[in-house]
Amino acid sequence: MIHSTICKVTQKAFRLRFVEVSLLNSAQSVYNTSMNIIPIFVPHEGCRTRCIFCNEYSATGVTGVPDEKEIISTVEKYLSFFRHPEDVELAFYGGTFTGFGNQQEYLEVATEFFKAGQIKGIRFSTSPGLISERLVEYLKPYPVNFIELGVQSFDDTVLEKSNRDHNTSDVYKATHLLNSNGIKFGIHLMTGLPEDSESKDIHSTREAIRVGASSVRLHPLVILKGSLLENEYKLRRFSPLDLQESIEILWKMYLLLSTSNVKINRIGICLYGKQIDNVVAGPFHPAIGELVRDRLFLEIVRAFSGEMKRNELRLHNKFKPFFTGHKKGIVEEARKEGILIDFAHDGEEIDVSLYMRRIKERVLEGVYAEA
Repeated sequence: MIHSTICKVTQKAFRLRFVEVSLLNSAQSVYNTSMNIIPIFVPHEGCRTRCIFCNEYSATGVTGVPDEKEIISTVEKYLSFFRHPEDVELAFYGGTFTGFGNQQEYLEVATEFFKAGQIKGIRFSTSPGLISERLVEYLKPYPVNFIELGVQSFDDTVLEKSNRDHNTSDVYKATHLLNSNGIKFGIHLMTGLPEDSESKDIHSTREAIRVGASSVRLHPLVILKGSLLENEYKLRRFSPLDLQESIEILWKMYLLLSTSNVKINRIGICLYGKQIDNVVAGPFHPAIGELVRDRLFLEIVRAFSGEMKRNELRLHNKFKPFFTGHKKGIVEEARKEGILIDFAHDGEEIDVSLYMRRIKERVLEGVYAEA
């Protein structure tokens, strides 16, 4: 459980920067800042297939499924951590929640905390292929506020090659059912899967927006020890995207989502300590979310410089947190391109929202496609 606490702290630090952006009347906050999450991991439980990229034991460090006493203990521990315990949800992550046998036991335990006023509801992750009218009716007595659908891609070939247990038809049926019954849902998308491409990832992003996802989690594929892809990689049958290739796709997905008022719950897999050693290959970086944001803001710098027909930009100090970049990455990359960025109390302002909309149009027109 320390694993999830550290990830939460990292995520909080990242999302606060987006709250500041909204204060500049530019990009809206795209991170959910209002709810404390108590995570319960149930690795691989209820899964009907073994996805080619997955090893939740390697990713979480959790090797078993908790019983009722362990769940109660975890909830009580987390409640003592939160400064605002009135805004809490209990989340069941990993596996396929609607596919395993003791889901009722878990729902009953969580509901007792809800009745006691200690949590505001339940959220869980599951496969779109295991959402049905019968399931929706079954869930109605329980305080389920949110369901994350492990969609991964809106391309059937990618899903088949990844050994997913659903197809795009299942996704559309599931999202229609959830929308029809007023159940809020998010979508988990991955990049760099077998037979994937940037154009497919952009399509998946647009479809996630279109079907009504309130949030999206973006996860560039990394090869984990013990996954089926590890063997394919070692036999040189598959190569993951590198970090820069991933960022070039992710910043466009991030832009489309944030300009459509869809929250981004997280970018990248959350690993720490010994779990990092389980990464065999791929674009793992502890600050990949910041690098993705920086790439977008670098594009804004380029557009602003081009429109102003100036290579020396003197920006207002309030823009410094956003146009400096992780380890000064934006400033340094701009300098390599001949654009000098400085900050001052009387510096000029950038209408970030305007430039995001313009760049979005270019993304949708395919200007940046497969760049």
